Amino acid sequence: MNKKIKLNRENGIQIGGKIFISLLKAVQITSKVLKEKIDYNTHVTLDKKYVSYSGGVVDMGIRKLS
Repeated sequence: MNKKIKLNRENGIQIGGKIFISLLKAVQITSKVLKEKIDYNTHVTLDKKYVSYSGGVVDMGIRKLS
């Protein structure tokens, strides 16, 4: 089973093809498999802090920046 997280404008952002999730969303993830796909060392700060995520996502209107 391929696990994915739902991301929207509030909790996710795509920058140059890389997905970043908000720190709050990262803390809320309980699945061990999905937690392993979060890289807290690679992060950006815009309106809030976002950390790099390399797992599957369901796009519910994620912000895209180039």
